[in-house]
Amino acid sequence: MDAITFDGSCTPNPGGCMGLGWVVTLQNNSFSILGNDRLEKQTSNNALFAEYLALKKGMLEYVKADGQGPLTVMGDSQTVIYQMRGIYPIMDDEIWNIHRDIINIIREYELDIHFRWVPRMRNKQADRLSKTKHKVRFEYPKDREFLVDIRNSPAIGKLRKKIAVMNATPFPTNAMYKRLHVSSKDVLSDKDLFELREMAGKKATRMVIETFPGKLNKNKYHQSQALCWMLRGLAVDLAIKKVKFDINKKKANNNSSKKFVSAKKRNKKSQSKKKSRTSNRGAKYYLNRQTFAF
Repeated sequence: MDAITFDGSCTPNPGGCMGLGWVVTLQNNSFSILGNDRLEKQTSNNALFAEYLALKKGMLEYVKADGQGPLTVMGDSQTVIYQMRGIYPIMDDEIWNIHRDIINIIREYELDIHFRWVPRMRNKQADRLSKTKHKVRFEYPKDREFLVDIRNSPAIGKLRKKIAVMNATPFPTNAMYKRLHVSSKDVLSDKDLFELREMAGKKATRMVIETFPGKLNKNKYHQSQALCWMLRGLAVDLAIKKVKFDINKKKANNNSSKKFVSAKKRNKKSQSKKKSRTSNRGAKYYLNRQTFAF
């Protein structure tokens, strides 16, 4: 089933700054859509109001991502969950208005939905997002930024088609990132980092520096790779995710190769021990036979 987890906070409560966090997980994707928001201090702010707003934002994110259900909504606020299930009454007018908006979303999209209370320990991700100060934003195709139009991209043939498909896909899969590679050198392959920064501009350069900070060769390599993919026509957010995917893939391959090498060494060591035992045993037998022979 698809799932939404949500959480809200208000510091101080009531009247403080409200933090909202939600996580949308679609069953046909290998990752979750994370989101959060912060609202300034107001006298009407409280923790229950924040919880409801987080739930509403999570529901809007779900339908925006073309979620069609069945859907399980989980939160650690017993009041919100039981009010959505109709067990607890709603006494506050503002809460009632948000409750009505959520019900209208469910009816409009005809969602098969189930509300379930979970303890706070099982709602850590949404709780952490609600208390995160920086904005977590998920890019949809219509919101994406591009440095180069794909029609003017130096990428050619199948690579250009793959980039175009990824740019139009709301949630590219790991397999799509894996298949995206340059089969032969293009005009960007021989450019150094300084030239790529000049071509990409200040905004893109600042973004890759913030994402892959540091002056080591590996950090500069990651920055140049991200800029190369942007200049080939891949969306800015997807270019950064592509480099992150390659980094994680390399780490996983290194770990598996290390495990394989260590296992091979262990096997070799055990085999050498067995050989030494068998050779010693044979030598003793031969000496004993010589002793008995004479």
